[in-house]
Amino acid sequence: MLEIVRQQMICIVAPGWGGGAEIPKQLHDALDALLEDVAVVHFASIGLLPALAGAPNQQPVLVLELAVEEGLRPYDLLYRLVYHPDGAMWTLFGAMVAPHVAVPTAKDKEQLLNQLMSWHSIAAGGFVGARDRSVRQIKMESDLLDQTRIEARKLKPKYSNDRTAFALALARWAYANPRFEWAVKPAPRSYWRGKGASIGAKLAYPVAAIVLWFVVLGIVWALPRAYNWFFGEPGHVGRAIEDAVTKTSECLLTMSWHGLLAFALIAFLVWLFLVPLPAQFVSWRRWLNSVQQELDRPTQTLSSLATYAGGWLIGVPLLLAVAACALAYTVAPLAYAVAPDYMINVVEPKLPKLTGLQIVGIAVVAIAAVLCIGALFYRLNRRFKKLSEQFFHPLEDDVPRAQQIHPSIERCEADLVDGTQHMFSLTELRGPPWWSAWCIRAALRIVTFAGRVFFTQGWLGNAPGIHFGHWHIIDNGRRFLFCSNYDGNFGGYLDDFINGAAVGTTLAWRWTELRPRAPALPEQPGIAKPRSFPPTRFVVFRGVKCELRFKSYARDSMLPHLYHFDACNRTVDQINLATGLRDALFGERNEKNDDLIMRVIET
Repeated sequence: MLEIVRQQMICIVAPGWGGGAEIPKQLHDALDALLEDVAVVHFASIGLLPALAGAPNQQPVLVLELAVEEGLRPYDLLYRLVYHPDGAMWTLFGAMVAPHVAVPTAKDKEQLLNQLMSWHSIAAGGFVGARDRSVRQIKMESDLLDQTRIEARKLKPKYSNDRTAFALALARWAYANPRFEWAVKPAPRSYWRGKGASIGAKLAYPVAAIVLWFVVLGIVWALPRAYNWFFGEPGHVGRAIEDAVTKTSECLLTMSWHGLLAFALIAFLVWLFLVPLPAQFVSWRRWLNSVQQELDRPTQTLSSLATYAGGWLIGVPLLLAVAACALAYTVAPLAYAVAPDYMINVVEPKLPKLTGLQIVGIAVVAIAAVLCIGALFYRLNRRFKKLSEQFFHPLEDDVPRAQQIHPSIERCEADLVDGTQHMFSLTELRGPPWWSAWCIRAALRIVTFAGRVFFTQGWLGNAPGIHFGHWHIIDNGRRFLFCSNYDGNFGGYLDDFINGAAVGTTLAWRWTELRPRAPALPEQPGIAKPRSFPPTRFVVFRGVKCELRFKSYARDSMLPHLYHFDACNRTVDQINLATGLRDALFGERNEKNDDLIMRVIET
């Protein structure tokens, strides 16, 4: 499932670029024509990376980013591009494969295809905003949206006061127009945007997996008995096999029940602490909010340091203790099966004998104590205001310098001011690189899975406007490349991440740093001073919440693009709006669809 998402976003990382800092207009036009004709590429960009320090070839590295339709394998895509008759790919990459060959033969093209496959990198993780839509579908639905708005202006004098009749008239017009026969069929949706969009459908998979596991264990437990029923009592060897299978399956079955019960109990406690208690008790809600605010606080204060230290001294040991108890409860059947005498005679006498009522009482007392402590600190803060101000006063400045934007970056952003913006970001992995690369890949798989299954309406968390955002670990795990096509401007884009997807963004970049590097070419930005990603707390807190530091870090990591292609030039909202209009016009007539039609034409 994740491979499908990752293959939609690939980068060709080709060392040894011998050209300049601009793409010739003739090649620019040829690439536009190629990508328009192939009609499966949503976005494409070309940029230059500085050569890796210590690499034998110190020429710039050419990067071709391609964001394509779902279900297209990288080989099939590159085959279409390389063997297209206009030869634009050979013009771009040919000199790196076979210098001095102006007109490539079939063998030359095959060599180029193989070289591009060796250079290509599918995304380590990524997010697709307007998913399940081909380039052709977006263009056709956009045309439907434009024509519907034109027709609505014509019909408005007649139906302006009757929304239902207005929507019905537009639907009849669309049905009668042969230009939109294709729209009668509902817009395609993947499982997670269609039948799997509900919470129940998402829960069905883990529930089905758990049920299947218990069924398999039950079948394994029953097999020896079924054999005996068919063929009679077994011999000595058969009885030994039966005993081994029975004991193993019973042990696994008991461990599974214990593990499921432990997981359910932990889930219930998390729900209890995060949902009912904050809803019922103001002091508890205030305490939870203050803990999160202090852990995310961008500047160092006595309050944030105290919260961080308290997390290590109290929170981490408590979580480890809960995890250890759950693990011990889960593997207890295995311990009893392997060493029953030791467990009964040595371990059991040391365990406290508590009734259920006593355990509940301890939990109630603990919760009441936390509530009282939270209320006490709240009253102390209000009582001693000066001391409280000193406690929360920053101990350090957020950013020690003003942010400077390289002119090449400003030109790129100005060129795309009326369309979809684009970003190249290049950072290095912190040492040891193998550990950072493993952590980043694990974090990006989580982000990709969440985007695929849960964030299906074009928003990553609460961050809107992302068309394609993807990360690549390149140069044998030494560098980290981020590419994004997004709506709006750069500042607003980062604000969306800071306020709407802080955890995922921090997870993706926390293992990176900026090291001094020369520019790829004199006209491009370099890095003069080393810098690390803003410090994090407990892996997911703070990080991007250090807003000015994060924006400075992201700005300094950026590289300009030499070429940018946008197949549709529509925002994510416009794409979703057009798809919704299609379904509303050609779906059943009801208040929901009528209201959607009117909102679309009034937007």
